Amino acid sequence: MLKLLTLAPIMLSEITIDDRGLALLGGMLAVGIIVLGSARGIGQLAGSAVEAIARQPEAGQRIFTTMIVAAALIEGVTLFAMIICFMGMR
Repeated sequence: MLKLLTLAPIMLSEITIDDRGLALLGGMLAVGIIVLGSARGIGQLAGSAVEAIARQPEAGQRIFTTMIVAAALIEGVTLFAMIICFMGMR
């Protein structure tokens, strides 16, 4: 273990960060933020739909349909944003 600790600074000193590495880092961070944002949006959407169905069970089918359409739109925008990030990393 001690030998590994003495080698770590030497191994880290050989790492160089170029433009390609920074582009990959930025792209991956952007994709992570996009996915977290869409997950939060779909979570809030589902929570609100469940609360609305609990308040008005007779409107449950319409609320469910609207929720599915909105979730699909959120996922579509997420997919396009991820593709743009991946294209920027090339």
